[in-house]
Amino acid sequence: MAELSVQWKHEGFSHDAGRRDSDEVEGTAADSVHTGVLTDEHQEVTDGRPVLVEDVTERVYRAADLPPDTRVIVPDVTAVRRAMIDKAKQAGFTIVPR
Repeated sequence: MAELSVQWKHEGFSHDAGRRDSDEVEGTAADSVHTGVLTDEHQEVTDGRPVLVEDVTERVYRAADLPPDTRVIVPDVTAVRRAMIDKAKQAGFTIVPR
């Protein structure tokens, strides 16, 4: 089973692009950090492409499901993990070392 524990992070964003007062903006642009596993063996995987499975909710994410500029943070990059990381990059994930 190809599985790698990771974190992923994206900068906060708002769906309201209109002009707002600073009181309304405060606290709405907080970064979001999630933990989970990057795996290519899950019931949602039918094409061999890796997915992220969130620890808390067990929600499954493909690269296209994540907000723009989401970075997947992997622990030490070793030869064993390299194949999974390369496969995730090919699937569209942005991978960065811890």
